[in-house]
Amino acid sequence: QGPGILSRGVGDVGSRAGEQVDLRYYAGFSGIMDTNLAPFARDAQGNLLRIHNLYGIEASAGVYGVHSWKRSQLGLDYHGSYHRYLNENIYSGSDQALTLGYTHQTSRRLAFDLRESVGTLTLGNSQVANAASNDPNSSFTPGMLLFDSRMYYLSSSAFATWTQSARMSYSFGGTAFLQDRKYLGLSNSWGYDFTGSALRRVSKSSSLGATFVHSHYEFPGFLSRSDSNAYHGVYATTIGRFWTFSMEAGVTVSEVVSPFTLTLNPVLAALFGQPTISGTTYLQTTFPSGSAKLRRQFRRASVAFNYFRGLNSGNGAYSTGRLDNATMSISYTGIRKLNLGLDGGYYKLVSIGQGMGSYEQFSAAAGFTYSLGHAMHLSMRYDLRDQQINVANYSRTNSRASIGLLFSPGTLPLALW
Repeated sequence: QGPGILSRGVGDVGSRAGEQVDLRYYAGFSGIMDTNLAPFARDAQGNLLRIHNLYGIEASAGVYGVHSWKRSQLGLDYHGSYHRYLNENIYSGSDQALTLGYTHQTSRRLAFDLRESVGTLTLGNSQVANAASNDPNSSFTPGMLLFDSRMYYLSSSAFATWTQSARMSYSFGGTAFLQDRKYLGLSNSWGYDFTGSALRRVSKSSSLGATFVHSHYEFPGFLSRSDSNAYHGVYATTIGRFWTFSMEAGVTVSEVVSPFTLTLNPVLAALFGQPTISGTTYLQTTFPSGSAKLRRQFRRASVAFNYFRGLNSGNGAYSTGRLDNATMSISYTGIRKLNLGLDGGYYKLVSIGQGMGSYEQFSAAAGFTYSLGHAMHLSMRYDLRDQQINVANYSRTNSRASIGLLFSPGTLPLALW
């Protein structure tokens, strides 16, 4: 489909530091410290509960890589951990995140892309949460948890691409997702979208096209639902020998339906014989939307910048919302025994149909792995996240630091970014 257009199947699932590697696994133990965790609970004075400076140990395991056959590819990215705190056992538990991507070329003209993401999270600020949130075009973002509370998620997508000629191709397919939250008061959500697009190669290095997406979201806890349509133009190209750039731009039209309840004045309550009245609100809104991706692939490194503006299914407190998301990531294994990683992001979520103010989040992470020989690797990582809700003067900054040893056979340094 042209440079800069990643498949919705394998895409960059399982790739590390600018290149695809065959399946690579790791397992080990780390010491961890978490600060300022936020359970979905209040203290005895009615204030939001905060848990400070938990320290303990964590067992982790994972596997990543891409395996190729004659006509197909399989990309795998799995991170899992079990953490146990020594000074307070309330948050001990496991986090898991698995992404599978599969691309199969059935003929010269027809290809199928499948992708599956599934996992469970308690902590929103960790390596597992970052792994679960690395798709900027996802309709939900597990790492944007407002509270450190248990959730389960599932997302499945299937797409087909028909290549009409050397210059023209068409793609169509859909995605379905489910978020299950285990605390009463936070809403579960589920939804789906259908996508159709057409791309034309206008030169050896550039492509132009258009895409249409219809989305439907449901929020059982809020009795709310929405239907949205996005209309985007697409442009993708290479810049020089190593950079690729792609962009989508257009508008999204959303229709949100939500119930409401009003408490009546005592006189009106006596008149109508009921203390409240209920009804349904309908809101239609149109906003600019799109995305941009700039990537550079080195032999042993990668640099990526992503921007996304579009629909998001919220975080349990927010329902259908407009998300602005800007992220960057760097992974480098140019040194024989060392892998360095750095990523950061900004998220702003504005609810459509809820007068709750905007939710903003800043996040950053840095770390490295160093080969000690005999398949043993030293691993260090630091994650920082700042959350704010402007209308409520809510602010929380929490962090996680970890250091440990991982076992992972292989000739290249272990890469966790």
